[in-house]
Amino acid sequence: MTSWRERFIDLAGVTAITIVVWLYAAGQTLQSRMIAFDIVIESGDATRTLVAAPAVIHATVECTGSRQAVIRASDSLSGRTIRLRTGADGIPAQPGSHDVPLKDVLGSSPAIVPLGIDITTVNPAVVQLEIIPAG
Repeated sequence: MTSWRERFIDLAGVTAITIVVWLYAAGQTLQSRMIAFDIVIESGDATRTLVAAPAVIHATVECTGSRQAVIRASDSLSGRTIRLRTGADGIPAQPGSHDVPLKDVLGSSPAIVPLGIDITTVNPAVVQLEIIPAG
């Protein structure tokens, strides 16, 4: 027969493990959030091309991911400015007019990928860029 002390220790151990599992699961719960930030698109080689685009693009993205990742992304991006360069970051470098899908560009951006979120929607969805030869 077990003593009340052994039963109490068993109960305390089971309770502690339950709390740890619950806290971990709460942090991994899938969450969605809208985050607003600015995007500036710059020339990757200013000696060859210039970008004629809106000076600042005000973007709102809906992202999904674990609760921790969404909070981390919100803290990192809200109200900030992300700088993207032509010839990198999924932005074309060739002179001409280009329609750039922001969801694709942001989804592969080095500023966003490490945050561990998925971008589901972006407003505006497409930005029209005019890349002109420098000279």
